[in-house]
Amino acid sequence: MDSFSDYFWVELFTLGLALFGWIASFSALKKARLIEDTPTSKIRSAPQGYVEIVGLCEAHPENGPLRAKLTGRPCVWYRYKIERYESTGKTSRWRTLESQSSKTPIILNDQTGRCFVHPDGADVSPRISKTWHGNSRYPSSTQSGGLFSRRYRYTEYRIEEGQMIYALGHFETLHPPSVESQAKRNTNALISAWKRDYDNLVARFDRNGDGEIDIQEWEAVRQEAQREARAAAKDNYDHTPVNVMSYSPVRRQPFLISTHEPKALSRRYRWQFIGLGALGVACTLIFIGFLPGAWQAWHWQ
Repeated sequence: MDSFSDYFWVELFTLGLALFGWIASFSALKKARLIEDTPTSKIRSAPQGYVEIVGLCEAHPENGPLRAKLTGRPCVWYRYKIERYESTGKTSRWRTLESQSSKTPIILNDQTGRCFVHPDGADVSPRISKTWHGNSRYPSSTQSGGLFSRRYRYTEYRIEEGQMIYALGHFETLHPPSVESQAKRNTNALISAWKRDYDNLVARFDRNGDGEIDIQEWEAVRQEAQREARAAAKDNYDHTPVNVMSYSPVRRQPFLISTHEPKALSRRYRWQFIGLGALGVACTLIFIGFLPGAWQAWHWQ
């Protein structure tokens, strides 16, 4: 290298890679240890807070399964990426045009209960993935095109109904509002609906026949709305609590969702720790090795 500028960019690049390697490696190790050290809880008796649960995923009982964006296959979660191959002079690369994942909660059933796992913010590692090529922004099929039809690359990951799900995150049991609170909320909605048909409201509650609803008559309207709202709330009240898992408010607690067995997932993170740690060590040594040259080049510039 002939100038301090050359040394500067090399040092900056290696320092960045070294920091990335060290930080990412210890993050992977922390995930592996959490998977190994956190006991599996049953949904029915799981404590509130950071827990690990394992079960089978189910489609939504009312809406049915999702449809993956690119393949259209039924699933409970998907992530996809669309890339385009770009070449300018001596440089060529795949540029990401579109990348998204589904936000619909995954229903996990461990035979003791159900939990709605919200995937937003989670590190999701599914078993099912597919990559293929085509010549248009969106794929016309799930088969790769020929040699001259590889301008676009499509990647899709899916979790399908019936697969085993491992989830590690913030667990919370939500209880439905009481009959009284539901009745109070529904009373105002019922009165607003009656006001929209004012002629019928007058016919029902105008006691003195003046064609208007006075203060006393409005009190009768309110009481009748309360009675009907309370009766409807009692008839339709569902006591069933709802279990949810989501991103932990504690930053040091990662949110993991996987279709891999816990042991395999832990092993995967430990290999990431080794690989990323090796990257951090190598880049640190390169950074240190170039320091004397960078110092000398800066001194003589």
